[in-house]
Amino acid sequence: MASSPKGLRLLKSLEQIKNTPSFDATAVLKRVKLHSASDGVLKGSFIIEPSMCNVAHTLHGGHIASLIDVFSCYSQMSQPDGRLSWTTYMNIIFVESAKEGETVNVETKPVRSGNAAIVETCLYGCNGNLLAKGTANFVAGHKKYQQVFKDEFNFDVYDTN
Repeated sequence: MASSPKGLRLLKSLEQIKNTPSFDATAVLKRVKLHSASDGVLKGSFIIEPSMCNVAHTLHGGHIASLIDVFSCYSQMSQPDGRLSWTTYMNIIFVESAKEGETVNVETKPVRSGNAAIVETCLYGCNGNLLAKGTANFVAGHKKYQQVFKDEFNFDVYDTN
């Protein structure tokens, strides 16, 4: 899937965020390769590093939760009515494990957009097997927070082109 114009702008802004000391950058964005963003769908992949694993050398559930939270938040911003938002609820189903060194693909899909967005995020193993599926609910931030994101990362959520 090719990125939409808004998705391309978002990917460019996420590259800027990678250079910040934020949790989003250090825990997730610096560790994944983002492939595309368009209309609420964000795709990426990563190779499981030792620091992402539990003592059994499999992908840690806490890292999965962080991936789902960060991917879901930014994916809904690629929607025409997407906004910088905060997670209000998240549910995760852990299906299978993945081992250190394996490649994991991450893909989001919108369930509902707007001020109360809902996003589903799935993690797939190297054979296409479902590892985990998360659903996250969001509430859009006030306009002043949308402006901060524009000022800091040159991403205007109100620009639908």
